[in-house]
Amino acid sequence: MWLSRHIIIFFVFSFLGWVWESIYCTLCKLKWQARGFLYGPICPIYGFGALGGVCLVEFVQANGLIPAWWQIFLVSVVGSAVLEYLTSWGLEKLFHAYWWDYSNVPLNLNGRISLPTSLGFGAAGLLIFYVLAPISQKAIASIPDFAAEIIAMLLIALISVDATLTISALSEFDERISAFDVKFNDKMTDIVDSAIAKTSTISRFALKRVKGFRHPKFIHRKKDGK
Repeated sequence: MWLSRHIIIFFVFSFLGWVWESIYCTLCKLKWQARGFLYGPICPIYGFGALGGVCLVEFVQANGLIPAWWQIFLVSVVGSAVLEYLTSWGLEKLFHAYWWDYSNVPLNLNGRISLPTSLGFGAAGLLIFYVLAPISQKAIASIPDFAAEIIAMLLIALISVDATLTISALSEFDERISAFDVKFNDKMTDIVDSAIAKTSTISRFALKRVKGFRHPKFIHRKKDGK
C-alpha cells in the first residue's frame, strides 16, 4: 500500500512539473514548448525530486524532528543539483542529446546545473515541504487501498509504454531493427541459394553417372558382337 501511494505521488508531481516547465518555457519563447523527456505529459525528474521531499517529510514526522526552514532549503538546493546533474549526464551519455543547457546562466557547472536554478529548486523544496507534500499525503490517503494499487499499476503500464516508444525513437531502434532484418534476409537468401545450387550440382552429377552406367553383361555382349 505504501509503495502504491508513493508511485501515485511520483506521477502527480511529474505531471505538475511538466505543466510548470511547459508554461514557463512557452512564456519565455512565446511559442508552445512541450517539455519533458518522454512523449507523455510528465517530467520524471520533478517526480523524483518531489518524492524525495515527501519521504523527508515522513521521516521528520516519524522521528518527531522539527527542521529549520534553512535546513530544508539547503537540502533541496544540494539534492536538486545532484539529481539534475546526474540526469543531464546520463541522458547525454545514453542519447547524445541535451534536454536543458545552462551555459548562458551565471555560475553554471558544465551547463548542467547553475546556482540560480538550484536556488529556485530550493524554494520549490520549501513549497513541497510545507504545502504540497501535506496536501498530497491527505488526498492520496483518502484513496481506498485497492483503488490505489490499480491506479499505480495503470500508471506504471502507461509510463512503461511511453518509455519504450521514447527510447526506441531516440536510439533509432526501428532503423537498426530494419537494417538487421535486411542483413538477415540477405544472408538467409545467400545460404538458401547456395544450398540450392549445391543440390542442383549434385543432382546433375548423379544423373550423369546413372546415364553413363552400363551393366557388365550388356557391355560383354557388345564386345562379342552378340
